[in-house]
Amino acid sequence: MAFVLEEENAMFTGDNVLGHGTAVFEDLAVYLDSLSRMREQFHGRAYPGHGAVIEDGRTRIEEYIAHRKQREEEILQALRDIGKEATSLELVKAVYKDVPSNLHVPAANGVVQVLRKLEGEGKVAQCQHESWQIADKATL
Repeated sequence: MAFVLEEENAMFTGDNVLGHGTAVFEDLAVYLDSLSRMREQFHGRAYPGHGAVIEDGRTRIEEYIAHRKQREEEILQALRDIGKEATSLELVKAVYKDVPSNLHVPAANGVVQVLRKLEGEGKVAQCQHESWQIADKATL
């Protein structure tokens, strides 16, 4: 939930956009839709649920959206590079090369969120044994 303070052209962004760190969400497609709608509601400051006030809230929202889109592209490219089915953990190892291995399991949860969104868009398909692949496209 977010609230607009019309007198300041500002928004209370709650946990959707933070002053530090990253937001936690359950459904990436819904989260990105929320961010897109939030971005259109104001042009000023953002008052997050955690962290410092964000002077240019709209720009921060655009950064969040761009980051998520970049991560989608990285995961798709990793699937293409692997060239076969891959588990979320295999994708983490390809995309998060510089992240310590003790953070790979938590990162895999984020990768699954991206994969589920991409699956809903018909870009990837889940296979057996919790692995994923680029979706087959019918040719005409």
